[in-house]
Amino acid sequence: MKNLIYFFFLAHQFICAVPANSQDNDMQSLKTTYASWIKAWNDSDAAAVAEISWGNYGFGRDVPFLRKGTEDKAIYLENIRRYMDSMTKISYQEHFTDYRIIDGAGFVDSYYAQTTQQLNGPLRSVYGRQSLVFIKKNGNWRMVHYHRSALPNEFIR
Repeated sequence: MKNLIYFFFLAHQFICAVPANSQDNDMQSLKTTYASWIKAWNDSDAAAVAEISWGNYGFGRDVPFLRKGTEDKAIYLENIRRYMDSMTKISYQEHFTDYRIIDGAGFVDSYYAQTTQQLNGPLRSVYGRQSLVFIKKNGNWRMVHYHRSALPNEFIR
């Protein structure tokens, strides 16, 4: 009986010592990647935005300054940098974010407020909802699709 109790004690210790499963690790790394993307926008870090979002099928075609789209990563980065350089202010604030991983794809749904000001232009806030899809490439989450929809300002109030 003593041996059986000791066996269950050791089994419990082993089970509790096992690191979090892959899904938990993937979820945390997805959240970290998305937070890095938001931070990159707030810091006007074009290289980080381009690295996370390069190769997707939505971001470059849904955003006016990239509407032409490009298969050249250097041009893509330059377009993002030019957009950021045209602004005196870029501020991105999350209001609600939901994360899911299904069959290895990471989904991020978010409500946000983005405040921008172009050089010599008015300060403007836009409220919206965005849906992003990420997949792992070489062990890192990379955006493969981006969609956003503006919300009426009175919806937020």
